[in-house]
Formats: sequence, structure tokens, C-alpha cells
Amino acid sequence: METGATTRGRWRVDARFRFRARGDCGRTRGDGGRARTRATALMETRVRRRAVVARDASDFANDGGAYERFSSREEARRDDAAEAAGDAASVSSASSAFEGGEDGRNRVETRSSASRADREMYDAEFTSFMRARAQANEAETRKRWNEGAATPRVAFDLGSDYIRRVAVAYPYSAVGSARGTVAICDVVNASAIAVAPLAHGRDWLEANDRPLGERVLLGAHDGGAVTAMALKTLVVPAKGDKESFAFVASGGRDGSLRLFEASKNSAALRELGHATHDNVVTGVTFARDSLWSVALDGHLCRWSLSPRATAAGENATTKRARESLIDIAGDYVRESSPALTKQGEWENTQPTLCMSSCEKTGLISVGNADGSAAVLSASASSFDGESSVMQTWSAHEGSTVRAIAHCPGNGIITGGGDGIIRVWRLMVDDDAGFDSLPGRASHRVAKVRCVPRLAAELRGHTAAVVSLATGCPGRLVSGAQDGTIRVWDLDLTDSKPGQRVKAIRRDARYAVLGHTVWLGSTYADSERIICDGANNVLLEYDFSTPTDDA
Repeated sequence: METGATTRGRWRVDARFRFRARGDCGRTRGDGGRARTRATALMETRVRRRAVVARDASDFANDGGAYERFSSREEARRDDAAEAAGDAASVSSASSAFEGGEDGRNRVETRSSASRADREMYDAEFTSFMRARAQANEAETRKRWNEGAATPRVAFDLGSDYIRRVAVAYPYSAVGSARGTVAICDVVNASAIAVAPLAHGRDWLEANDRPLGERVLLGAHDGGAVTAMALKTLVVPAKGDKESFAFVASGGRDGSLRLFEASKNSAALRELGHATHDNVVTGVTFARDSLWSVALDGHLCRWSLSPRATAAGENATTKRARESLIDIAGDYVRESSPALTKQGEWENTQPTLCMSSCEKTGLISVGNADGSAAVLSASASSFDGESSVMQTWSAHEGSTVRAIAHCPGNGIITGGGDGIIRVWRLMVDDDAGFDSLPGRASHRVAKVRCVPRLAAELRGHTAAVVSLATGCPGRLVSGAQDGTIRVWDLDLTDSKPGQRVKAIRRDARYAVLGHTVWLGSTYADSERIICDGANNVLLEYDFSTPTDDA
């Protein structure tokens, strides 16, 4: 019909209301009763379905099924789209005889707009609900942090060996043992992924037989072959588990430094390279795409992370990671690895006991045996020793600096051998603050001078502070050889550049007891604390879930 062709040419029927169109067309053909009955039934079904899922937000305010209802609504929408595709021919035929003209089109468009508005309103309500629930969870976690209400659990069991150093990039952790074994584990599943048995030699002396310098500087509570650990996770391609996912670096009492690559499909850590210091390696870290190490000989070195072709083959092993941990005297054979390429060196005048890095500002900080601390620029282009030193100052006069860490707000924290923690606000010469350094030209950063200002002095530990963690906003977590982990309130982010903060003395919010004097490493983020100090197990204190007695 000419009329029908004209109507079809200027009219498009919304697929969501095709059954109404079919009913009207049926009436023109004389079978309107049957078509109208079918269309009415289908429309009522759709209305009921929409009524089930499009509820007011108060209907799911206190229930965890909001996402399921949201998903069911999405599924209903997909079903509607499938029905529309299946009946496209019928709808097109019906549109040619559809009666109603402009009024009918307006009704369809109005209903379609209302449907879109309903969807947008529901999406907004669901987003708001999920945001409110996340904020409530954060507030509850923060409350448990304040109260010390954590749920402890064993995050990894090393077996008969003792854990001496830990580095965490959650959910992975790298551990170094008293026997010299290096392993990487999944903290969530408490399982080993890859291992390098006996990576460091055990030819160190008992505490009373050590040279005077080593005994005075490290004390009797630093026994074990592995004395430093670092972990850097990598971006893994989507294609999978055959790619490496982390770099692991370890330093030992034997003076050796080793760089490994971890892969999920291999039970062996693949050694990429090694280097040797003249004394105990006391710190390792990753910064600016390089590996950094310090030792009791006072040397700070920068090493390349680029693997050599000769290190492409895997270390030989016929055992799974867990089996290797249990029986490290098995058939594990270490293949030789190339020497790491040195990219720069700084010879400190004092034995260096600890180090830390800040990727955001590109800074390296070290603590020394004479109680001094130093800040250096870890420029991505070069590291040329003395010219990279930005500042040195006396942080713990009459004692040693056993731990050092960076914190937001241009802060550096030092832990002393006397158990005292000091918080320093470091300002550059133009009072712009360290946070501005990444935006400056690299050749200028090393020339910037900084002024350390004491912001706080924290007392509570009764032995050397050997670990500091600043990953939880507004919190400082410290570990000491008195066997305690202490949580302090600390936030420098609100202070203004150039502001002088009066030094204060205050006690910790609370202490976590039950660790041994061998405690050497701590890690913290907004939900947990992870530490050693329990002999052969790695401990996690989880603040994100209620305790059993809550």
C-alpha cells in the first residue's frame, strides 16, 4: 500500500514497544483480539520484571544483594534486546500499517526516554550505594587500626628454617632465611611460589666470635645468612603465567648481592646476576629502574637490572618450590650467573647500616654507624657518587641509625640503636618541598640543598629500632629488637612547606607483643601489618576483617 510505504519510510518503532505496535496492526487485520492479548501479556511480564529490579535504594541499603539485583536487571535488558532482534521482521511489517502518526511516535519516544531515565537513576543509586558501603568499610577498618583490633594469621611457613628478612609487595612477599635460602611466596594463599636454596653462605661467626666492629654495629640479634631483601613486582602481559612477575634482590652476611627473577611457572628463582661487597650487605632497594645496595664497608652502589644473555637459562631443579623449602639439601644445582653491571658508586666515610628509597621523589636515604643520615638523588640518567649527595646530618648523636624510611609530607624517619625514633621534615633550599623534585630537571636535583628539621621524637622502644613502615596513611609502624611492633599516629601531609613543627615526645598508640628479638622487617598498608620475628613463620595482622571476639 502506498500509505503503508509512506508510513514505513518515515516511522521507526522502538523495539521495546514492538508488541504494542503488533497489537495495533493486528486490529487492522481483523485478528486484534488475539494479538492484543499476546502483546498485553508480554508487556505485563516486562513491567513485572522491571518492577522487581528497579526499586528504591532503601530496599537494598542494608543488604548485600544489590549487585545481584543490578546484574539481573542487566540480564533482563539483554533478553529484551535478543527478543527485539528475533522479531525485527515482524516489527518492520507491523510498522507499515501502524496507526497513530505523530501521536504514536511521541508516545514511543516518551516511554523510551522514561526507560532511559529509569536506568540512569538506578545506576546512580547503585553507584552511590557501593560508594557508601566502601566508605563504611574504610571507616570500620580505620577504627580497628585505632583500637589495635587486628586478626592475626600465619601468612607463610618456612618450615624448619628461620625467617630473618622480609620484603613485601602485596600480595607477594620475599623472605630470606637464617640458612641463606631466598623464597617468594603468595601471602594470601600462604604458599611458596619459587625458591633459591642456599643463595647465601653460612660462613658467618657466632655473635661472641664476630669481629668487634661487626659485633658493636649489628649486635647479637642479627644472626642469619640473609641480611637484606627487596622485592619489585612487574607488569605481567595478559597472555600469562609463563612471564616473569617480580625481581627479588638479596644481600648476605657473606657480602654477596644476588638479583633473581621470579616466574609463576617455575619453582626456581632464576638468578640474573651477582655482585660482592667487602663486608656484610646491610640494605638493598629498587629505585629508578636500578638496584641499589649498601654494606658495612660504607659503599653505596647502583646496579643495572638488565638481564644478561648468559643468565637466560633457568636454575636446575626437579622439585616443586615447597619441596625445595623442606629439603634444601636435595638435588638443587645452582648455575653460575654473570656479574651485575655497576652504574655508579658512593664511598661513605662511615659503615652504612640501612637504606630506603622513594620512587616519587627519586631519593635514596641511608643511615650510618656514627648516627648520621644522608639523602642522595637517584637520578635516572646517572649516579656519580659525591655530587649526588644532597645533605648529611647527625640524626642520632651518640648512637647508630639502624632503620630509615620516607613518608608523605617531605618526611624522613630514622630509628636509632637507642630505641628512639626521630621524624625529620626535610625542606629544599627554596622551601618548595621534596614533592616538587620530580618536575625539575634531573641535573638540578642533585644540586638542591635541603635542611632537616626535627618534627617529632617518638619514645617507647627499649632496644634498637630495626624497621620502619609508612604505608598506612597517618600511621607509622616500627619494629625493634625488644620484640615489639608499635603503632604511632603520624601525619606530616597537613603541615605547610616551611612550617616549623615543634619537636615533641609521645608514646605509641599501642604495641603488638609476642615477637622475638630477631625481628628484622615490618610492612604496613591501609589494611594490614606483615612482619617476621616469629622464628620460622611470616605473620599478618589484618585490620580489614572483624576479630573473632568482635
